[in-house]
Amino acid sequence: MQAATFSLPNATYPNIDVVGESSYESQIRAQFGRLARDQDQEIFTEAALIPEPDNPYDSNAVSVRIGQLVVGYLSRDDARAYASVLHRVAASGVQAIVPVRIWGVERSDYDGRGSRFYSSVRVALPEPHLVLPLNSPPALPYSILPWGSGLQVTGEDKHFDVLRSYAGRAERSLLLVTLTRSTEQKARGGDREFIEVAVDGQRVGEMSTVSSKHFFALVDHHAAKGLVTAAWGQIKGSALAAEVVLQAAKASEVDDDYLHGSPNVLPSLLPEASSYAVPAAYSGPPRKPAPARARAAAQSAPAAVSTQAAKSGCALVLLAGMATVAGLGAAVNSFLA
Repeated sequence: MQAATFSLPNATYPNIDVVGESSYESQIRAQFGRLARDQDQEIFTEAALIPEPDNPYDSNAVSVRIGQLVVGYLSRDDARAYASVLHRVAASGVQAIVPVRIWGVERSDYDGRGSRFYSSVRVALPEPHLVLPLNSPPALPYSILPWGSGLQVTGEDKHFDVLRSYAGRAERSLLLVTLTRSTEQKARGGDREFIEVAVDGQRVGEMSTVSSKHFFALVDHHAAKGLVTAAWGQIKGSALAAEVVLQAAKASEVDDDYLHGSPNVLPSLLPEASSYAVPAAYSGPPRKPAPARARAAAQSAPAAVSTQAAKSGCALVLLAGMATVAGLGAAVNSFLA
């Protein structure tokens, strides 16, 4: 059964260097077709981030895989920083998917008789606290809008009682919000239509009249399909105040694949916890004995031999001594006779 996937929000352009590419040269080279010598190429595709709790070198290790092929690893520092969220995703039976950039070139040797392949791999990763939302998805069928440029939500100060529990978790945190059409009567007559922004079914603000116009068509499109319109939002604040920024693509920025494809939903995840039962995933060779152990083993062998030699030496000295005493006894007896 194929694992569910989760494309990390705000993972836009590859910005994190992958390490260990030289050990996976053949796997990386397989991503390219024919490479003209001395003409570099780059490929933009997607990769899965697979935690490897059974990795013999680092229990926080995270491999970067395209299909089933490992093309590198997150650095130790990056793997440690993302361990909590990526372990939660993997323990839920879900694969974290990110954009990846692969650069490669076939360089001629200095003598022109051969060539060597060089490469680098980079992945797109948002900050760890912006990978998963603090709240749960809507209870009704929904679809999350693609990530878009930030738009300030207004009126949050009137709904801080709802936002208080989410504010101050980090400098910024991720929320799943819902967007609905709303209407109110103007003070001078007439109606004003706008987009209401809610978290967990409770209003936390609204979009300005101008900004709302960019989302009416999307909300109507989803409503016609029986879906709630969801979107990503970032919350920044403290115990005293908070602000919310909507990160959603506008109607003019959404492609046909999104409009006519399956709803974009957040996979079912395990509740947040201090640790998770992450499945084994390491596929490399078993770890070889550490050099220090090999040196210790090498040092212990001569010590054993020396001890044995010392014992043998003592025995020889003893035997020689006994022989000497025996010789003296024989000489004395001869003299007395």
